[in-house]
Amino acid sequence: MSFAWRAAGMNYLQYSSIAARALRRVVKPELRSEVAKREGVNIKFAKWDNGKAGASNPVPVIETRAKVEN
Repeated sequence: MSFAWRAAGMNYLQYSSIAARALRRVVKPELRSEVAKREGVNIKFAKWDNGKAGASNPVPVIETRAKVEN
């Protein structure tokens, strides 16, 4: 069984990003502020050594093209 997004030549992250962007555009205006709160992404990186995680460091935020265009 092949997924439509895979048949279109996308990976899952690309597909989910497009789906999220489409959903944000159709949300009712009175709910957009709630949706905007969830838009941010926080990523932490931890180096593992001998099966134990080291200190976790936040990854700098990368501005998305959608934010830059708006």
